[in-house]
Amino acid sequence: MNNDDQPSRSSPALPPGAMAPTARVENPRDDSPPATPSHRLLGSEEPQYATYREKPASWTPPVKDDSGYATVTKPWIPYPLRAWFWIPFVLLMIIGAIGLEVALHFSNKKSGWATNDAFSSQTGVLHYVYVCSLLGIATIYSSFDIVALWTWTDIEIKKMQPYVDLVHGDSPPKRSLLLDYTRTNNFFVWSRAAANKHYLVALTSLMVLLSLTFQPLAAALLVVRDTWWGLPDATVNTLAAIGLNQNGDFDDLTSFLTAAGFASASVLYNLGSPPFVFGAYTVAPFQLPSNVPVNSTIVYANTTAVRSDPGCQAVAVDMAQNTDGSGWNNSVSSNGCSISFAVDRNASVLFGTDIPVCDSGVPPQFSPVLFWFFTYEPAAEASATLCFPTITLWDVNVNLDLASGNITRVTELRPFSASSNFSSFSANVTGPPLNGRAYNGIEFNLTNPDRFVIARRNATQLQMPAAVFQAASQSPEGLIGSFQANTFARLSTNVYRTYLTLIAKTVYLLDDNEPITIQMKTVQKRIWLSDVAVHLLAVAMFLLAFFGTIIQLFHRYDRRKLRLLHEPGTIASAVSIGAQTGMGDLLAGRQDPKDISAALQDKKFRIDTRTMKIVMEGEEGYEFAASPGIMDRRRSIFGAVQNQRFGRRFSSKAPHSPKSEKGPLS
Repeated sequence: MNNDDQPSRSSPALPPGAMAPTARVENPRDDSPPATPSHRLLGSEEPQYATYREKPASWTPPVKDDSGYATVTKPWIPYPLRAWFWIPFVLLMIIGAIGLEVALHFSNKKSGWATNDAFSSQTGVLHYVYVCSLLGIATIYSSFDIVALWTWTDIEIKKMQPYVDLVHGDSPPKRSLLLDYTRTNNFFVWSRAAANKHYLVALTSLMVLLSLTFQPLAAALLVVRDTWWGLPDATVNTLAAIGLNQNGDFDDLTSFLTAAGFASASVLYNLGSPPFVFGAYTVAPFQLPSNVPVNSTIVYANTTAVRSDPGCQAVAVDMAQNTDGSGWNNSVSSNGCSISFAVDRNASVLFGTDIPVCDSGVPPQFSPVLFWFFTYEPAAEASATLCFPTITLWDVNVNLDLASGNITRVTELRPFSASSNFSSFSANVTGPPLNGRAYNGIEFNLTNPDRFVIARRNATQLQMPAAVFQAASQSPEGLIGSFQANTFARLSTNVYRTYLTLIAKTVYLLDDNEPITIQMKTVQKRIWLSDVAVHLLAVAMFLLAFFGTIIQLFHRYDRRKLRLLHEPGTIASAVSIGAQTGMGDLLAGRQDPKDISAALQDKKFRIDTRTMKIVMEGEEGYEFAASPGIMDRRRSIFGAVQNQRFGRRFSSKAPHSPKSEKGPLS
């Protein structure tokens, strides 16, 4: 083909400085053979393109309805207002309140829970570490799980209140655009909310204040108390049993003189009772446990005891002065017993003991005893007390303080008999030679006593009235007043009873070794639940659960038309809901709070439920926003139950839904 025959073509004009492209002629090349008989590489004359996997779009435009508005498929709701959040929260409070009351029941039933003595002592660092760690469990449960979660709910309700008010319609600025409850202290915000008729916000804030009591109440739940606690029963051996003990000390009167000395010293030095002696009772001793805490431990045992009764009574004294004035002859007669005693003037005060002659003819060691006292100051006066000592045997229950070893209480169970426990040696007390009689401890049946035995007898006979005389001198009435008030009978009873109980310890008890079961109780530091704290905390939790449920249900009803597409609170959120509106133009360039308030004054606002944008009265779309009828403008939680008519301006039918194919109401 001749190129000269082709029509000439003018090259397109190039910009100044541009270089014309160069043409390169390439030799033709045969096609590559196909890889397979049925496949031809680039065999098609049509252009071919590479195919790549599509990437997901980073932003999906919202679905719009026929009117061009975004369709809200799933509105945004704060987490604390969602059913899966607040229903378990309410149930947790109810279960917690019931659990506290149940735990209190078992705490009282089981007398608390045991603690480690090293940790539960009232002093030291370990005590506070132990108690604080236990209290921390309850404190964390109340302050974190309840207080924090309800505070979160309170904040979200306060943040949503302006939007809720807007969606009700015809909302003034102070209740919507200018409203911010989150910046007011909870102690005062409830009154402000009540003034704005936002009763749900007010009630929510009051519940926050109620929840503030949870932490101090939880801190007071657990207390460490000294608790009277029973220890396991123990088996020990008795040390003595009832039986006549006429050992060497009995024959030489050593035990009697020692008992008289103790009785006299107890008056002068106010001594307490010796071990296993309590009042008129001499208890058969037994071993004390050594493997239990000593302090504050009481031992309980059923055993035997000898009760000594001095039987003292005041008797009249017939006084006759000697004719020569050298002294007085005195005589006493009572209950078939009589005795005379004479006094001289060698001393101003005289006293003594004697054995009267009685019609019953009892041996001297079992006969009554006379305590007599005489004084010449301020005038001659005599006092006499006749005592008829007796003993009785009893089965008793005793309380013994382990720390001191002293009997603190004796309870008579039944009279002692041959069938009683520990009665194997009692025959010589209940039968011959005693036959249930008591030694008087003043006169004795002695056979060829030596001078030392005689001296012990005389000392005993002198020491007993001397102890009574000492008690009279130390009494509030004094020695002279004791004569005038005739208190020697009472004083003689006290001293003589002490003496007889000590005699019983050495005379009416024999060594023995038999098993005896004892019970023990001690004071332990145990953890208790405080009744007041538990009841108050349980009531507070029930109140929060009840009113929390009311708040959630009514707030759900309040926001039923509010279908936010995003979480409010950010700058972007504020711009998206308020930009390109009359409100945005109205506030443009205004930043001073006074200017903003002045610009919004006397304006009313709504939220268009289709666009979720704020519209101002007079703007396009204001008539399509939420109806400002009576029910929709409700602020009170009690208004939900009012059966009132809707406003006349709009239809009473259901509000327009963005998903509906129907047009907006006119």
